[in-house]
Amino acid sequence: MTIKEYLLQTYSKSTLNSNLYNIKLFTDYFPNKAEKADYKDILQYLEYLRKNCNLHPKTLKHRLYAVKIYFNYLLETGKRKDHPCSELNLKDKVNKQIKADTLYSESTLEHFFETTCRSKRKHRLDNRNKIIVSLLIYQALTVTEIAELTTADINLEKGEIFIREQFHLQSRTLPMKAKQVLLFHKYLSQDRPILLSYNKANPDNSFILGQYGEAIHPHEISRIINQDRPKAERIQPLKIRQSVIANLLQKENDTRIVQVFAGHKRVSTTEQYRQNELETLQAAVNQYHPLLNFFSIERKKFN
Repeated sequence: MTIKEYLLQTYSKSTLNSNLYNIKLFTDYFPNKAEKADYKDILQYLEYLRKNCNLHPKTLKHRLYAVKIYFNYLLETGKRKDHPCSELNLKDKVNKQIKADTLYSESTLEHFFETTCRSKRKHRLDNRNKIIVSLLIYQALTVTEIAELTTADINLEKGEIFIREQFHLQSRTLPMKAKQVLLFHKYLSQDRPILLSYNKANPDNSFILGQYGEAIHPHEISRIINQDRPKAERIQPLKIRQSVIANLLQKENDTRIVQVFAGHKRVSTTEQYRQNELETLQAAVNQYHPLLNFFSIERKKFN
């Protein structure tokens, strides 16, 4: 039984790909001894990730989770008689504070949509790329939610998108913007069939497809939307989501409504995005009057 066949017994297709990706990172790190790695080797791998990859604590935990799955597979197939890290758990703290001065304004988010670069050679990807950016800035979806959308989740007649439940997010149905409906229709009727023609052997029902008709991995989305952007203008999907949620709360929308929109399971998670007047003012000063911020800092040094 291969590792893929083992995973297919338990995990969904999207989770399968994510686990395969993370397992491969581990086996590539130990190209000749992954199956025989011990507790110290795994600690060494985690230390390498901490020092060199600048990972979010949740991502680091996902990497370890995949390693645990890998050794479960080796146990079940008789390739090992022990599990070197079954009791290993990480306690890296997640910084849940949302920094108001780093978020994007509504006008900046709209600018991202309008300036989505057209492919120089592969025009069949233009609408797809614009749709990805629109899902980030209008529905505040995560990259995993975008990658897991299927064609059945898109209802053009009602102008709605169904987002499936994730392990930390609720399922929900969100309305499309008017400009999205035309984009989605053109992509589904014209561009997506062309992409699928490159993958006749393995037709996929994923809504967003890669350039050869394959399902895309969540990690690819950041690369796709920043492909032709100058380094100084590159955009971060997570930061877009945080900005959309914070901007909605700043308009004094009911917290519960924003919670449902964002898919948060707890209202306390949504409340983390609420900025008080001082934070909002400081963000404006940092963005439009950085010298004022500099002088305030210098004044504190002498007080």
